[in-house]
Amino acid sequence: MNKNDFRRLFREAFTTDDKWLDWFMAEVYDETDVLAEEVDGKPVATLLSSRYPMEFHGAELPLAYLSCVATAKSERGKGHMHRLMVKALKESYERGDAFAALIPAERRLYFFYDKFGFATVFYADELRYTALHAFVLGEEFSTVEPSFDMFSRLEALRMGSVRHSGERFTQILADMKLDNGVVRAVTDGNGGEAIAFAQVGDEVKVIELLSSSEAAAEAALAYVRMETPEKAFVVWAEPTGRKASLRSRGMLRIINAEVVLAALAASNQKIDQVIRVHDPVIAANNGVFVLRKGQCTRASVPVKKYALDVSVDVLARVIFSSPEIGDVFELPTRRPFISLMLD
Repeated sequence: MNKNDFRRLFREAFTTDDKWLDWFMAEVYDETDVLAEEVDGKPVATLLSSRYPMEFHGAELPLAYLSCVATAKSERGKGHMHRLMVKALKESYERGDAFAALIPAERRLYFFYDKFGFATVFYADELRYTALHAFVLGEEFSTVEPSFDMFSRLEALRMGSVRHSGERFTQILADMKLDNGVVRAVTDGNGGEAIAFAQVGDEVKVIELLSSSEAAAEAALAYVRMETPEKAFVVWAEPTGRKASLRSRGMLRIINAEVVLAALAASNQKIDQVIRVHDPVIAANNGVFVLRKGQCTRASVPVKKYALDVSVDVLARVIFSSPEIGDVFELPTRRPFISLMLD
């Protein structure tokens, strides 16, 4: 599939300006990530499957980020994307990925991706501040140029997050600039630091706020406020469980159940569970997994009793739920986080 075909399908599915699309095709698009469905040799559906690392209970597991999911208008409703999605998930397994993730472009699409074993597990707390709210700027903080070193240090503090490389960080900064966004980094010179990424429209939407402390986070927001006076703020923060502010941000699918459960078992030697997994798409995930003494093994003989007997999407909902739910199943659980994805 050539670039022109990809661009044509992207244009039919998404509304964006030529400047941004030219930049995306030149700097982000990678033909090795492209998958396509064809009819009579002509591409009618496409998507990108880009690889990212994801922190998972002390391990770094590969994740396929699916984006730019597009079907030609004249070919919609014919099952092309269904077949392409199945193909993408199977190829992701063969590539060695542990997870796949995506951010639906519309609310209705959450129901479409449910069919393929994706579960809505990425959330953020949506915190709102009026145009009159004054963020606290401690006198010890000053602005500095955003750097990947700082970004990487702060990302490492957030457990369960999808991580970004230096190249991705450079692309994120360029993306923010094209979108007239604001990126502000602060430091107190003594370990206190933060970076805020904000989109500016009728209100200021802080789509990522990485910080080493609450004081540093407030300082970063204060500097964004200086650039965007008299506007209400919306801040997407790590989910804390407050249902009133919890908003869905994306979906995840377990691609390799054995790898994921092995990492979970290794994280806690006390786990003693037998889990049966069902997966209608990736046959290798069907089986009974014994988590014991830090190891995960497939049961070689029939097992009569399971701690969990679940489909692959329900398994994701359990292990990426709140700690309170994890206690019920006697498993370590943690809500994951995804942000700053390029699509």
